[in-house]
Amino acid sequence: MFSFFKRIIKFKLGLAVRILFWRKKPEVIAITGSAGKTTTKEIVKTLLSDDFNVLAPSEGYNTEIGVPLAIFNKKVPIKANSLIEWTKIIFQCFVLAFFPKSFPEKIILEFGADKPGDIKYLTKLIRPSKGVVLTVLPVHLELLKNIENVKKEKEFLPRGIKDKGIAFLNFDNEYVREMRVSRGARTLTFGKKEGADFRATKVVSDISGLSFVLEEGKNKHNIYTRLYGDQMIYPVLAAIAIARSENISYSKIKSILKDKVMPFKGRMNVIEGINGSVIIDDSYNANPESTIKSLEFISKQKGRRIALLGSMNELGTFEKEGHRMVGEFAAKSADLLLTVGDSANKYLSTEAIRRGFSKNKIRTFTDSYEAGEYLKKIIKNGDIVLAKGSQNNVRIERALKDIIKDKDGAEDILVRQGEFWNRR
Repeated sequence: MFSFFKRIIKFKLGLAVRILFWRKKPEVIAITGSAGKTTTKEIVKTLLSDDFNVLAPSEGYNTEIGVPLAIFNKKVPIKANSLIEWTKIIFQCFVLAFFPKSFPEKIILEFGADKPGDIKYLTKLIRPSKGVVLTVLPVHLELLKNIENVKKEKEFLPRGIKDKGIAFLNFDNEYVREMRVSRGARTLTFGKKEGADFRATKVVSDISGLSFVLEEGKNKHNIYTRLYGDQMIYPVLAAIAIARSENISYSKIKSILKDKVMPFKGRMNVIEGINGSVIIDDSYNANPESTIKSLEFISKQKGRRIALLGSMNELGTFEKEGHRMVGEFAAKSADLLLTVGDSANKYLSTEAIRRGFSKNKIRTFTDSYEAGEYLKKIIKNGDIVLAKGSQNNVRIERALKDIIKDKDGAEDILVRQGEFWNRR
C-alpha cells in the first residue's frame, strides 16, 4: 500500500516540476557522488550568490521525491505516512508551478542513488545544464550490489547533461574519470593528479584549515578556506571549477572561500566541547573512505584522540571488509576507541584489537545515547573527539549533545535537530 502511495507522490511531484520548469526554465547544477554532495552544494551556493539569484535548499533532499520537494522549498511532513499532509504539499507545489511569483536563475541540487534508476529518473526529469560527479565508492550496495553498478548509476548524470552543458568530473577517481559525457556537452576535470583541468598541489590540512595551490593551465593561485580535512579538497575544487565556468574571477573566489565558507554542520565541523575538549563533528554520514580520511586528520592532532565511530550502513557485501578497513586505521590513529552499532562493534572494534589496539581502550555501545553518557564522564581538557557514523539507526550527533559546551545552541550546531528528526 505504502509503495503504491509513494509512486503516486513521485508522479505528481514530478509533474509539478515539469510544469514549473516549462514556465520558468531555470539553469540546474546537479551534484552526485558517494560523498561530499551537500558540502559541494553549499560552497557552490556561496560562490555564486553574489552574482546570481540562486536556490540551493539546505535540506539534503536528493531522492526522487526529495529533489522535487527541494525545488519547491518543501519538506517531508512530520507524519510521513499521512495522506492528508501529502495532499496539502502536492497542492501547494502545483500552485507554485502554475503561479510562480519569482524564481531563481540557478538551482543547485543533489542527486542521490540508493537503488538502480534513481539518477536516471532525476536526470530525465530535470535535465541539468551542469553536473558534478565527485566520487564513486562502495556504498549503497544493498540494492546496487557492487561498485560497478554504483558507477553506472552515477554516470547517468554526465550522460544526461544538456547540449552545450558541462560535466565536472573527479580526475582522481578512476570510476569517475572514465565516465562518458553526453554528446554536445563538454568535460572539465578536477583533482590532485597531473592532468586535471583544475589541479590542487601543495595541499596542507590542519586544525587551522585547508590550503593549496590551484593550477588551471599555466595559472597558479593560492587558495585558503576554513574547512578541515583532505577530503574537503574535492568539494572545493568542484565549486571553484563551476564558479570559473560562470566567469567569476579568482580574486572573488579566493576572498569568498577565505571569509564566507565555513565548516558545515556534521561535516568536519570543529566544535568546542565540555571540560576544554575539542570535537571534530563529522556525524552527518559515513563510509569507509571518508571515515579513514577523518581518522587520518585526528591522527595528526595533539592531545588524547578519541574516535567515536558508528556503524556504516548500506555497504552490502562490503560490510565486513569496510568496517575492518576502518578498524585497522583506527588502531593506529586513536588513543581511545568508542563504537556504536552492531557492525561497528562486531567488525570494526574486533579488527582494531587484532591490529594491536588495547582491548582496555575500547568501549562498545548499542546506541549513541549510551556513548554520550560515557563520554560525558571521561572527557577532559585537551581531548580531541572525532564523531563519525551513518545517518539511519546510528545518529552519532545524539552522543554529541552530551559533550558540546553550548548545549542551548545544539539546534544550530548539530545536524538533525528538527522536530521531524527528534520524533525518530
